Amino acid sequence: MILKSIIKLNTKFKRLILISLDIFIITVSVWFSFWLRTQNSYIEYLQNSFWILPTTLILGIFIYNVTGYYRGLLTYSGSSFIYKSAKINLLVITVSISFGLLNQLNMPPRSIWIIIYILIFGLNGLIRIFIRDYSRSITISAKKTPHVVIYGAGAAGAQLINSIKTVGNYRIIFIVDDDQRLWRRNINGIKIFSPDYLKNNRSNIDYVLFSIPSMPLFKKKNIIYKIQELGLSVLEVPSLEDIQKGRKKLETLIPVVIDNLLEREAVEPIPELLSKEVNDSIVLITGAGGSIGRELSLQIIKTKPKKIILLDSNERNLFEIINIIKTDSPRFLSYSPILGDCCDEKLISKVIKENKVQLIFHAAAYKHVHIVEQNPIQGLYNNIISSYIICKVSALLKIKKVILISSDKAVRPTNIMGASKRISEILFQAHDHKYENTCFSMVRFGNVLNSSGSVVPLFREQIKRGGPITITHPDVIRYFMTIKEAAQLVIQSSALARGGEVFLLDMGEPVKILNLAKQMISLSGLSLKNNNNNGDIEIIYTGLKTGEKLYEELLINNNSESTAHPLIFKAAEKYINYEKIIPLILNLEKSLVNYDLQNSFTIVKQIVPEWEKSY
Repeated sequence: MILKSIIKLNTKFKRLILISLDIFIITVSVWFSFWLRTQNSYIEYLQNSFWILPTTLILGIFIYNVTGYYRGLLTYSGSSFIYKSAKINLLVITVSISFGLLNQLNMPPRSIWIIIYILIFGLNGLIRIFIRDYSRSITISAKKTPHVVIYGAGAAGAQLINSIKTVGNYRIIFIVDDDQRLWRRNINGIKIFSPDYLKNNRSNIDYVLFSIPSMPLFKKKNIIYKIQELGLSVLEVPSLEDIQKGRKKLETLIPVVIDNLLEREAVEPIPELLSKEVNDSIVLITGAGGSIGRELSLQIIKTKPKKIILLDSNERNLFEIINIIKTDSPRFLSYSPILGDCCDEKLISKVIKENKVQLIFHAAAYKHVHIVEQNPIQGLYNNIISSYIICKVSALLKIKKVILISSDKAVRPTNIMGASKRISEILFQAHDHKYENTCFSMVRFGNVLNSSGSVVPLFREQIKRGGPITITHPDVIRYFMTIKEAAQLVIQSSALARGGEVFLLDMGEPVKILNLAKQMISLSGLSLKNNNNNGDIEIIYTGLKTGEKLYEELLINNNSESTAHPLIFKAAEKYINYEKIIPLILNLEKSLVNYDLQNSFTIVKQIVPEWEKSY
């Protein structure tokens, strides 16, 4: 109780107490040093050299004050204060000796000075460590701090433990690590156990703090999955990249999000491929405000294009990408935002001519399968006619390269969006074989994390509302890729393009959507409702939507070749020649303009025989 009362005193009184303690320490240290060195003769030696006591006291308290020894906050002191104490006390002894020598005072044996230094430094440090640790324990016990376990007894784990002990925002129960050589040892008095120890001691744990930022992603995933199975929530330290680049501090704990678990080991871009076509070029990106178009824009900016033209029909999306570029892009960057529709041939021609465009990434399209299915005329017109106009104008103006951002839904399409993408691919293929001066190529890939059509943001919002999570079918599987990785691979594909080929991006391992939903519930610190209605979030099945598949494919004929990039493959698929496809497209355009849905579907079926109308 007395110590607690002292700790609550104001700074002035605390400083007076510390000064009193230091006076006591110096006095005891001087007296005990003489006794320890001279035993029975210590009184005689002490009398002969009595000047040492007042001199050391006066100089000690004076030097402590001058050097700011009393201004430090002991509660938040780390090991640095011990080094500071060693230096300051060495200065006190040195000045005291100098004072004695200069005034030709009676000097005791040299060893006495060494003992005095050791005692003052030792007692001084011990008392301050005790005050610091006691203050921290009072702080922690005064508030309800979560009980945590540290996963990882390496350098990051030790640093995290020190930080937590300083701030007092968590109460560390124990540490776990996979290295059995560390088991039963301790860090700062906290014992290290096997990860199996979590199973029998999970009832008192609020969080597991994962502190191995250098661990390979596949191992990290396995560990986090096992922790989740125990019903425990996980926080983790930032990645090594974030720590090294100063974006985050190691002690900044962040929740494990599903995006991290769906990611794969990063394959660094090949610099030559990333910058070959884009560097010092004038680039047009259609749909620049959409999920893929936006990330393409941001990645292209890093490769120092001569100019970037951002075309989008959505005013808000265009406004947002402009703001990002203003904030993050280099000052030398020349860019031009264009609010307009890719189906406007005069606009596209004007933009390309005036800006002398050399490279086009055509990302503009309606991508939501269910919405396009309910609005077939608009979906077909926007996706197909925009692709036709981009191809037509690019060929006439002899643009160097034009890249179509396609979709895995173009393979044996069961929905209108997929059929529109397949027809867009055929248009690009036909134009490439017709026009030699322009390289037309396509990049086909599946879902990207957190894109506008991804299930991840949908599930996140449903969990936020308290559920239920809606899934079409328990067996639905999908591939996932980060937007950043997809954009980088698309840019590198442009460097590999020679004309007419379909590039396929390696999407990694497929993910069962049901498992994805369960993991997101767990990562949110909630539980899945069971048959007895116990739990937080319910999962309900709505049935496959019109045109939806259980799984997606990337290849039509299953023949692909590797390229210079390990995650990019290419395929040469069947196409319809220019003379045959263009009349069909023109007839389709007339039918769409006249809202003749039946005739539009007939033409689509004629171009893509494998498409099966789902209604």
